[in-house]
Amino acid sequence: MAKLGEILVNKGAISKEQLEYALKEQRKSKELLGKILLDLGFIDRSELLKALSFQLSIPYYPSLKQIPIREEVIKAVPAKFIWHYKFIPLEIKDNTLTIATANPLNVQLLDELSFHLKYKIKAVWTPETEIKEAIRRYYGIGADTVEGILEQKPEGEEREQRVEELGEGIGEIEDLGKSAQSASVIKLVDQLLKEAVVSRATDIHIEPSREKVRVRYRIDGILYDMPVPADIKFLHSAIISRIKIISNLNVVERRLPQDGRAKVKLEDKEIDLRISTLPTLYGEDAVIRILPTQLLFDLEQLGFLPEDLEKIKEFVKKPHGIIFLTGPTGSGKTTTLYACLSYINSPEKKIITIEDPIEYDLEGIAQIQVNPKVGLTFASALRSVLRHDPDVMMVGEVRDLETAELAIRTALTGHLVFSTLHTNDACSSPARLLDMGIEPYLLASSVNVFIAQRLVRVICPKCKEEAKEPLQDRRIREMEVGEERRERSLQGKIYRSKGCEACKFTGYQGRTAIYELLVVTDEIKEMILRKASASEIKEKARRLGMRTLREQGWQKVMQGITTPEEVIRVTQME
Repeated sequence: MAKLGEILVNKGAISKEQLEYALKEQRKSKELLGKILLDLGFIDRSELLKALSFQLSIPYYPSLKQIPIREEVIKAVPAKFIWHYKFIPLEIKDNTLTIATANPLNVQLLDELSFHLKYKIKAVWTPETEIKEAIRRYYGIGADTVEGILEQKPEGEEREQRVEELGEGIGEIEDLGKSAQSASVIKLVDQLLKEAVVSRATDIHIEPSREKVRVRYRIDGILYDMPVPADIKFLHSAIISRIKIISNLNVVERRLPQDGRAKVKLEDKEIDLRISTLPTLYGEDAVIRILPTQLLFDLEQLGFLPEDLEKIKEFVKKPHGIIFLTGPTGSGKTTTLYACLSYINSPEKKIITIEDPIEYDLEGIAQIQVNPKVGLTFASALRSVLRHDPDVMMVGEVRDLETAELAIRTALTGHLVFSTLHTNDACSSPARLLDMGIEPYLLASSVNVFIAQRLVRVICPKCKEEAKEPLQDRRIREMEVGEERRERSLQGKIYRSKGCEACKFTGYQGRTAIYELLVVTDEIKEMILRKASASEIKEKARRLGMRTLREQGWQKVMQGITTPEEVIRVTQME
């Protein structure tokens, strides 16, 4: 048998000098040569596995993604063995089961599997990360737990009652890292939550249908189907009961929508959950919003261009006036508002917010939760807040004329007010407020700036690469930013990503904001007073230097932050 060091030298993975140095270290430490080479950084784990595979005549599979595994092979091996022994079955042929494992030299593992599964076992070498990903892909999140629960449960009418009992149990803060080892619905829900947090998901959707229960995670604003075992459909009502229990909702009530909150702990992080349930044709649909309890709200990190950031800082420091943020749900308006409030928060200022719901807990700021059931609406809360000697107020959303008028009059009486609107862009906002019934003179004299906002996904830095032939790219031709500006912009480079483990092969990792700032200058005030249309205001604002959402997005494309596809996805044609 050839020696490991010689194999690595012959393959060009290390030099003779590096091998001699490693052997000298081995004589001192008595450790395995492969470990020493890894610790010294002379080779990576993949190169070591390839060399060991060659030395021991064990096939090495660096990836399992291109290997089709038949359904009957997956069904032949119970999930409890897969999760316990950490392997994936590849093929069954002539009573021999071929498995991929990160430790094919473990004789005990092979013997135990042969005894339990009644097959001869043939092992191939695969990196542990590939094994974990394949288990998740073929067996689904929590497959071992689902299998264990169904093995415990009696058949027939007792099934429903039994699984709901398994979902009971509540602590003040649930610790996801300390789930019970035995299979239970508690453990299954914790696995779904833990996987979502690790995957950077902001929402978990649990959706029942006639034949199955679908679980989806929203990651960077896009919903992705998550692999879950098919038998999870038998546990749907128990999962919903468990979610209701941790959020103090009524477990028995299944006919009405319910909303609740919960707090869980993962390692040293506390995470807030907002839970919403809806009755649907095939059972209750649940959505869990995941909110970190401690989040750094920093204006510098939101994605403002330097010149726009300075403008924003000037506006939030003003003693009075109103700042409107506009954009659809999920465009990051609340995060920007909180960042503005955090920037001006100080012992000298009394800051009060009126929200529905309160998404994050801000230190030093009085936050009010709207509750229409008891008559606490945005408008009624705003009236009460005015008697509370505030300096700065944040009204979560202007939904009607009464709230809009109160917010604007509050700004005119010497307060700084932040609020949000639902419009497509900044230039449509004055028309929207005028349509509500706001007098033009009130609007023109109170509003400092309208800020439209969208979130675009950021290219994954690990697999980012320069796009070939960007000038011929159809997507770039769709970017309507004006011929002169486009030609000037195309002097730069455009980047894309091919997808990797770090970004779960989506090509993106994280999000950043693009903004459109409509500053209410004297010219814009004059247009508001004569009730100019949104298109007229937009044309004038662009002549005054305003960049539209698409133009800002294009700038981030040229900076290599995002892709043309992302900007086109979240912005409208100019």
